[in-house]
Amino acid sequence: MLYFQEPGKAEAELEADVRKSLRMMLYSAAGDPPPEERWRFLFDKSEKFLNTLTEPEQLPSWLSEQDLDFFTQEFERTGFRGGLARYRNLDRDWELTRFLSGAKLQQPALFVGGEFDAVVTRNQELINNLEKTVPNLRKKVLLPNAGHWIQQERPAQINRLLIEFLMNAA
Repeated sequence: MLYFQEPGKAEAELEADVRKSLRMMLYSAAGDPPPEERWRFLFDKSEKFLNTLTEPEQLPSWLSEQDLDFFTQEFERTGFRGGLARYRNLDRDWELTRFLSGAKLQQPALFVGGEFDAVVTRNQELINNLEKTVPNLRKKVLLPNAGHWIQQERPAQINRLLIEFLMNAA
């Protein structure tokens, strides 16, 4: 998140070769690669983001060349600035939502994450204690061998879990 703070820096890196950047991001943050090829969440200031990723020899089974073509065309058209802006607004979000500090999410909720998602593994304690902040948590699922892109990596499982949750949420 810190690497993405400086406007223009990550955009220049990622947009130099959009297709390669997407291949590396989609592969390395997924559950498919062996541990040594997964995205390194933490890295030295002297490194670039793409240095923390692996270029796959072939696409994972859940990602087609046609999907990658579409994603590439869209990011070539729009750039990465919009997505990166999310990380650049964390402080502003806190300023605007400070009144929510300590609030609990009361709505019925479902949590689904990938077992190998770096965001999940980095926040394991929060996930372990999710029931304290989400008292109406109906189900918590970590999908085995899945990574950050669970809706693409495991669409049938995600749809089944969502339908089950929605059928029982009423």
